[in-house]
Amino acid sequence: MTEFIQEMLAWIAANPHWAYLIIFLVAMTESLAVIGMFIPGAVMMVGAGPPIAAGVLSFWPVMAWAAGGAIVGDSISYWLGHHYRERLRLIWPFSRYPDSLARGERFFEQYGGKSVAFGRFVGPVRAVIPVVAGMMGMDTKRFLAANVLSALAWAPAYIVPGIVLGASLELAAEATARLGILALALILILWFVFWGVHRLFLFYSPRAGRWVQALLSWADVHPRVGEIARALADPHHPDARALARLAGLLLLGTLAFALMMGLAAGAPELRLNQMVLNLALSLHTPGANHLMVAASRLGDLAVILPLGIAVLVWLLARGQRRQAGYWIAALAFGLLAPVLLKWLLQVPRPDIGLEGLSNWAFPSGHVLRATVTYGFLAVCLAGAGTMPQAWRWLPYALAAMLATAVAIARLYLGAHWLTDVVGGLALGLAWIAALGLSFRRHTRPAPSWHGLAALSSAALVLAYGGVSLSFHAADLARYQPRQERISLSEAQWRAQAWRDLPQWREDIQGMNGQPLNLQYAGDPRVLTQALAAQGWQVADTLSFENALRLLSPSLPLMELPLIPHVHDGHHEDLGLIKQEGEEGRRVLRLWATPYLIDGRQPLWVGNVTTQQKRLILNLLAIPATGKDTTEALNASVPDFAALNPQRPAAEGPWLLEGME
Repeated sequence: MTEFIQEMLAWIAANPHWAYLIIFLVAMTESLAVIGMFIPGAVMMVGAGPPIAAGVLSFWPVMAWAAGGAIVGDSISYWLGHHYRERLRLIWPFSRYPDSLARGERFFEQYGGKSVAFGRFVGPVRAVIPVVAGMMGMDTKRFLAANVLSALAWAPAYIVPGIVLGASLELAAEATARLGILALALILILWFVFWGVHRLFLFYSPRAGRWVQALLSWADVHPRVGEIARALADPHHPDARALARLAGLLLLGTLAFALMMGLAAGAPELRLNQMVLNLALSLHTPGANHLMVAASRLGDLAVILPLGIAVLVWLLARGQRRQAGYWIAALAFGLLAPVLLKWLLQVPRPDIGLEGLSNWAFPSGHVLRATVTYGFLAVCLAGAGTMPQAWRWLPYALAAMLATAVAIARLYLGAHWLTDVVGGLALGLAWIAALGLSFRRHTRPAPSWHGLAALSSAALVLAYGGVSLSFHAADLARYQPRQERISLSEAQWRAQAWRDLPQWREDIQGMNGQPLNLQYAGDPRVLTQALAAQGWQVADTLSFENALRLLSPSLPLMELPLIPHVHDGHHEDLGLIKQEGEEGRRVLRLWATPYLIDGRQPLWVGNVTTQQKRLILNLLAIPATGKDTTEALNASVPDFAALNPQRPAAEGPWLLEGME
């Protein structure tokens, strides 16, 4: 992945004219009537930011080409509307998507000429407002003024966040490529879920009534097996017994499917499960660990239960007893189903040394609880009588994002196999679909959604915040894989065992990345004292307190904080720096290993690298690490004289000793 990004940036640097042309064409196409609905132009404009941050594209030309493309695209759309007027409705793609024109007309009627400027930033009408302005006879001069001014604002509105993202990725790449890849993957997945739920809702909403009638007709033809379907879809049919039967059928179906697929016995051996687990473990970084533990907490019982109780009390206080019964059914299924299925199937968890978790894995209780709780809360909010139809997709999209975040977190932490997470999502969605159908057919809409939204948000924030403040450190420790300590003698280490220690920093692909060309046995304080006499000093590691120094490009490199590197999911335990020339510095880093010399002295792996200061738009200073480590190591070897340096092989690491 990182090699591909580097090759892409190199191509852009060598062919900036093509990059500018592509930006122009994307901005123009994104502005064309209707066609722009299917072109993710905004996303691609954000994507133009990282090359600017990397210094391979210039800021002002990108802005000019993007704004120019947007102006030309809107102008073409306006001309089409102005020239063809009502005939345009009969021409593809407008004949194929008449609703898009209708939405644009309503927007134009509401805001008038200002809609050209406003519409450029409003997704659903972005691609049709210019053509509607032309169809409805907007003055050309007024249109051009609004077109140009809004394009000049639109270009930086989308590109500047990309520059910020690019700078963030630059920082992440200095720390670890894995963090950047994980952050980008999370953003893309959550955006896709949000967008997908919106599109699915738009597809489902106008067809829901027809599908319900088809379900009732099928139930009439198949009276025996259609009893449950009739009970769910027919408002006059008792639903309680049918829901209980459906819950039982879902559990039995999941149990039968799991047994049939061999999950009870073969989850650890399933190749896809192992591949996903290995990928998840390879992405571990300290910062990501904090993020994923926080995301996983959204499915904790200590968060779900207070939220569930708060919503239940709210429903009962307003006399909505039937709605409260459905809410209890959703919560009860989410709480009891994973316990029962885990006990019956007894699928073992991934064996990575996590402590404090239950023995069994399938299905993921966190994922199932999050899916049914947030999913049915979305059903309640969207079903309220006062929620505008145009916004009823939003609760479902937010619920899907929360459940997806929990699912990703459980995979990342190594607490579950992929099959556990997929099973929890599928079972939760099936229950929510059936329960939601019955809920909408058998209950009256709530008079207002504002109170329920405010109460549930407050309950979630309070419960989540309280649990986070109380248990975050304990949860973080609980999800740390445990390593057994291995004892060696000094003679074993120097003779042969040094080969068993990692020779390279681990990267996303498990391939050779940055070499670990040092091994140190002893107390790191002894190393620090010995090297202090040679001009080395303990580095000021990047933190919230000193991060502002990166926004001071005039500071010398030695005063910039050291951005941590990651090996085996951990930041370095020790970082030392030494001035090299006028504009560079050498950096020595050490990471702990599970090995001990004679059962008491820790053994460390590390490396020596060089850094130069790199500026981004003359606003951000990044201490960038060079790729060549050999020269830095050779220059540092004389400084190791007091540490009994030894190199057992020509291409092997230097062995240093600081044992008291």
